[in-house]
Amino acid sequence: MGVGPLNNLTDATIVATMNLSRQQELYITNDLANYDTPGFKAQNLSFQSQLAQALQQGPNAVAQVAGTVQTTAGSVTNNGNSVSMTSEMSDLARSQLLYETAVQAYNEKVTELKIVTEGKAQ
Repeated sequence: MGVGPLNNLTDATIVATMNLSRQQELYITNDLANYDTPGFKAQNLSFQSQLAQALQQGPNAVAQVAGTVQTTAGSVTNNGNSVSMTSEMSDLARSQLLYETAVQAYNEKVTELKIVTEGKAQ
């Protein structure tokens, strides 16, 4: 992350959360698209614990968090597919809420910066 007004731990965390939760949604939607594919194994991007650890090390560490892709072993159907529609929909809702919360926090930070630089509230 470069030098600038958005180069602090809070801002780095907001941006990382937006990026990682969006990537997580891509894995979930891929799983949902392959719900009926024989032998397909669901995948999930896990990043929360890495992000929590990086918070202790500062904004540069937070910006480096990439998450870990985990593949679901076993199967939930007779065709060897491991996609659970209930689990995926729950994960998708959680990921979307996380993303939307991060976007809202980002928008508030940008508004604060705009107020400071322009010297007036909107």
